Amino acid sequence: MTPGDTEKPAGNRKEWTSSTAPRSLLREYDKVKLELAGLIREVIVQETADEGIRNEGQELLTRLAEDRFNVAVVGRFSRGKTSLMNAVLGWDRLPTGILPLTSVLTKVRYGTRERVLVCYANSYMPQEISLEQIPDYVTQDGNPGNRKGVDYVEIQIPSETLRRGFAFVDTPGLGSTIAENTSITTGFFREMDAVVVVTSFEAALSQEEMESLRQAAQGDRKTFLVINKQDLVTGEERDKVLRYVEERLTDEVGSAGARVFAVSARDGLHAKQGGDAIKLRASGLPEFEQELVRFLTAGKAEKTLTLTCRRLLDLVAGAGISSDAAIPTRIREIQGKLRDDGGQEPASGVPASTAAFLRSDQARLDRSCPICGEVITRVFDFLCRYQYRLSTSREAYSAHAADGGFCAMHTWQYEKIASPHGVCTAYAEFLDTMAHQLRSVAGKAESVADLSSGIARLAILSPKCKACQVQTSAEDDALSRWLSKVSEPEKDGPQELPLPCFLHFPAFLARITDAELARTLVDRQAEVCERVSENMRRSALKHDAKRRALLSDEERRAHLQGLMILAGDRRVAAAGAETEDPWLG
Repeated sequence: MTPGDTEKPAGNRKEWTSSTAPRSLLREYDKVKLELAGLIREVIVQETADEGIRNEGQELLTRLAEDRFNVAVVGRFSRGKTSLMNAVLGWDRLPTGILPLTSVLTKVRYGTRERVLVCYANSYMPQEISLEQIPDYVTQDGNPGNRKGVDYVEIQIPSETLRRGFAFVDTPGLGSTIAENTSITTGFFREMDAVVVVTSFEAALSQEEMESLRQAAQGDRKTFLVINKQDLVTGEERDKVLRYVEERLTDEVGSAGARVFAVSARDGLHAKQGGDAIKLRASGLPEFEQELVRFLTAGKAEKTLTLTCRRLLDLVAGAGISSDAAIPTRIREIQGKLRDDGGQEPASGVPASTAAFLRSDQARLDRSCPICGEVITRVFDFLCRYQYRLSTSREAYSAHAADGGFCAMHTWQYEKIASPHGVCTAYAEFLDTMAHQLRSVAGKAESVADLSSGIARLAILSPKCKACQVQTSAEDDALSRWLSKVSEPEKDGPQELPLPCFLHFPAFLARITDAELARTLVDRQAEVCERVSENMRRSALKHDAKRRALLSDEERRAHLQGLMILAGDRRVAAAGAETEDPWLG
């Protein structure tokens, strides 16, 4: 990766996105894993697949569903372990400055929304707390001797790095006054894919940190030594410390013991948040991120994906599928790609505006598109008022019948609002009018064709639906308002861009005269489609693997989100749809 290689802001919005190389590697790995899950699904549903093949396929799906990059972060207190994780994630929400004096691990994983769960050793029911309450469970003052029986604390954050499969484990501090902490930290290495030992330029490489490096090397775990706080020393002092650390590592662990990186987590985080590519490069963070992700994706590709390919080809043969068929051909293509890549950075980059998408757009994915939202509000208000008139005014329900009533969709929306008494009052005369019109057509018709064409001209079959008129007006107003928002220059920060469904997206684009802005919106719409598609595939994988407990909130809702993007809100696009799901309001 070229140092400081960051994604360009979309349009005229000021936003930061992380280095493209690590994200590209994670995205490519994720894509291959989900494709293999789809191929496994195709094999085990074959009529020729017996119970043994289906069971083994189920086991492969389970392995893929549970697959993640587990990274332990260890070091003495005040070295900046949590600051480093904040910098890698591009967030500043993980609490720093907590003195970890109890035997409690802190796990950092992906979550659609920010939350903290306390998991107890003798209970299956986690307790949700706030970030500010964490010290009450992981410090000696708040939880002396771990008398609360905490097994671990899990922090869930909507970070793209975590979404792609990373899981950090922030371990109790080395050199703690409680000796058990150091043994817990070093004993946890066997469950990790990599170990990051964090020291600092203030006092580089303590004896406990050196021992952690030795134990990680003995356990055949890839180890990274990060010397943090380089912003506190001069360039000459930095080089001197690096030479000392590298010589000591060579003497005590061996030249292949650990990769050494000098960083300033504080400067790296500030650079990411401020979109400062030069400062980000100077922080040393991009080089560390790239090497960590490169190692993990290359190692996992060999241990997980390549092994899955080999076992899947055995399943293909066992199911009697020809080796020339589409499924085995695609598996061999994936095998070849895994060999050829060799852990190198894929050519394709990550779509723009990922970071901004995570911070703002994901929340709006959980609602209607803004145009649909305006329509729902306006039509609902209209129906609330109109249904009262229909139930109390003879003039109103007579005119309603003469106009042919509502269209089918708005008829059923009206029914949701009106009482049975109101429907009966409003529609009794309507049905009498229809009976009169039917008899009138029948009396005049001389043939079946006359009868059919006469009925086709009845007002109810092409009603002058007042709710449709309100809907059209609401759509027009909403499109104009959003056009005004995206066309205005920034004032107090990045402007909010809409996430319209495909019912309204073409009409919105048609009103835009700025070609660059239009392309930005199209690119972002494509990114949204890809993201929801990934969530759908993850959801399907975890359901197939019987690992529904691993589903994130957005994966649980992916089926609804996908349909919402394609077809709009069901209250705008579909007749007679139920709307009891709280996600849809």
